Amino acid sequence: MTLQLSTARLAIRPFNDDDLHAFMHLNHEAFDAPLDENATREWLTWTQLNYRQLARLYQPPYGDYAVTLADTGELIGSVGLVQTVVPWHVLDAFRPANAPVDAKVSPEFGLFWMTRTAHRGHGYASEAASALMHFILTTLHARRVVATTEHENLASQAVMRRLGMTLYSNPTPDPFWFQVVGVQTVEF
Repeated sequence: MTLQLSTARLAIRPFNDDDLHAFMHLNHEAFDAPLDENATREWLTWTQLNYRQLARLYQPPYGDYAVTLADTGELIGSVGLVQTVVPWHVLDAFRPANAPVDAKVSPEFGLFWMTRTAHRGHGYASEAASALMHFILTTLHARRVVATTEHENLASQAVMRRLGMTLYSNPTPDPFWFQVVGVQTVEF
């Protein structure tokens, strides 16, 4: 399954070799990653192989996808479908009575997004994430979609709210990557 989505302003497509420098700068702006052409090339190769192998195995199209402006093709961000392991027991709203500290976790469909600095504040992350969430819920028929972020990342929390997600805060410091979680559930 090849993931190709579009909105009124955006095209969401697999990354290709021509995205090397734009992705390198996007990753640097989003995560302060080094501007390392070799590492970025390795990531692009791995990402493209991942697309093909998952399709051959009839698996969901996990991975990062390029977000481009529909009218110019400029790469302005990335949105991703990720396998997210959720330790629901750390969230008060989901903790069963007397749940042990090592309660079970569940794999979920997760969303990921990042946007170039010059294009933030224009709703592109929300628009791309909404298109991907719609795909997850309608094409993959998922019951639930989640997104996680840090307490300090108010911009990502705002995107989660615009997507209609309910936000939950982890009252504990662990796991470090699970500070705030947005959840969108579809009832069958």
